[in-house]
Amino acid sequence: MKFTTTPLLTLALAAGTSTVSATPTPSHSPPCTFGTYRCTNPATGIEICTINQQWTLVGPCPSGTSCTNLPQNGFTLPFCTNNPPAAPTAVQEKRNGRPGQSPGENCTTAGQYDCFGPYAIQVCNTQNVLELVGNCPERSHCEYLNGLPYCVANY
Repeated sequence: MKFTTTPLLTLALAAGTSTVSATPTPSHSPPCTFGTYRCTNPATGIEICTINQQWTLVGPCPSGTSCTNLPQNGFTLPFCTNNPPAAPTAVQEKRNGRPGQSPGENCTTAGQYDCFGPYAIQVCNTQNVLELVGNCPERSHCEYLNGLPYCVANY
């Protein structure tokens, strides 16, 4: 007899049962559906519904991120995404005509992407140094969507 194992997420997606709920399940609520995922409330981590139909924490979101429901392959699933940058409280020093840090400067969170001024994207590399990812195409600008920088068309 041959047995095959399948990761829970793949099984849930294949079965079409992946749903997301943004609120916790009180003890008197109906049981959850096995294999579904959701953000915790508040959105500081991701939970999964166990085979016992109980929500359990998959894991907390890393520092500087929060759980956001995003479309993925026809489903809405929770992901830990970068928090939008806080509004500046003081005038930032401009370097190379762009506010904030510039490529080549030190950064603290490896893998974190940011807008580099209004027309480019940069990333904090594994050596904690900012690296230019690329400039936005003509007639577009860098904007944060769900906490991540994207080049979007000008309106």
